[in-house]
Amino acid sequence: MSIQFLAQSSQSEWIESLSRDATLFFPALTKDQVHWQCLDPATPGKDDDAPWALGHIRAAEPVKSFFFTPREKVAEMPGKLEPAAPGKRVLFGAKACDIVALRVHRKMYLEQEFKDEFYRGRRENTLIIVADCPVPEDSCFCNLVHGRPYATDDDRDEGDVALSVVEGGWLLEPLSDAGDKLVALARTTPATEAQLAAREASRQTAAKRLAETNPKQFAPDTPARIWKRVQDDAFWSRHAADCVECYGCLMACPTCYCFLLYDKAKDQGMERTKVWDACYIAAYARVGGGANPRAEFVKRFYNRFFCKFSHFPTWQKMPACSGCGRCYKVCMGKIDIRKVLAEV
Repeated sequence: MSIQFLAQSSQSEWIESLSRDATLFFPALTKDQVHWQCLDPATPGKDDDAPWALGHIRAAEPVKSFFFTPREKVAEMPGKLEPAAPGKRVLFGAKACDIVALRVHRKMYLEQEFKDEFYRGRRENTLIIVADCPVPEDSCFCNLVHGRPYATDDDRDEGDVALSVVEGGWLLEPLSDAGDKLVALARTTPATEAQLAAREASRQTAAKRLAETNPKQFAPDTPARIWKRVQDDAFWSRHAADCVECYGCLMACPTCYCFLLYDKAKDQGMERTKVWDACYIAAYARVGGGANPRAEFVKRFYNRFFCKFSHFPTWQKMPACSGCGRCYKVCMGKIDIRKVLAEV
């Protein structure tokens, strides 16, 4: 299907059709912050009481929360716990950096020897409409990690529709077969040359803003540079000096995939729970007998950069970072990944 134009007058009708058989989440602007919000089924359509933040940067909450939940029961003993049948969902207004994060999680949870059926069920039952990011903020750096502020056909592995805000409505570009079906539900007309030109101009303006904010790319040999500094505690201590070990950067990070399993006794048997873990936590690397190869925080601080920008790129040919800037936004010490990697 070609790129379609959806007039503003028909948007509520389309949104209502999308939410008829699925739970729809959208980015809402609340007190100058963008947060994911569930569309109230009692008031379907585009709710003016909760401004849709399609023209802003990504939501504060990472999209991984929808698939890799912060806490869930994953096993019962004795017996077998089958994943509950997930309901259908639509994430309306995710960003291209969110798509990159989901690509990292797909590699970890669905493409390795062990397949996470809990993750698979949620992901296969969720459709994603990716909105352009027309005004990147100073914290954004997707252009430094091979990203861009909009989705293209290259993102069809995780995205279903690319949405661009233009005068009078939205441009909808299907990225997947499921996206074709979503767009077919809308009362659209083929996009005009003028509308396509307006979309391209907006995208180029966003790309230019990112280039001005982040003019210098990371060194091509960054993975090797990080590895060579494995014993350089002075370097990492200097950059970690303002860290208060709140773990906010890792909880807000859309690509972090580490988890912890723990067992708890119940009336008859045990139950196993999976929770998010973070490599800054003191006990993260501790093994049986109490030995801890990363007892000092500087070692854990280094590990974050090694994992995202050395190990993962060497292993999977892409950094485990989407350039979303959430880590910098939540950091009380304002530790900037860009500054650290520029000096590494």
